[in-house]
Amino acid sequence: MKLYYIAVYDIASEKRLPKVLKVFRKYMFWIQNSAFEGELNESQFFSLKKELTSVIDKREDSILFFRAENKRFIAREVFGIEKNEISNFF
Repeated sequence: MKLYYIAVYDIASEKRLPKVLKVFRKYMFWIQNSAFEGELNESQFFSLKKELTSVIDKREDSILFFRAENKRFIAREVFGIEKNEISNFF
């Protein structure tokens, strides 16, 4: 079963940031600066976390995952410009 995830991150090093972005883009869709969304099964989520663990520094970087069993339970409202209009959010 796939779950819907939103990921937000704060990477302290500009050197690690491109590596983190590359990993996220393999699994999720970019929605705006420091944020991705997507539906992942358990195996995909495990692989994503494993790859991120290999590129981040847990003493300096932070990644938060929010999940829902069904994305229809999440309302989305954008204030200001839409950073990425092409999305599978809703």
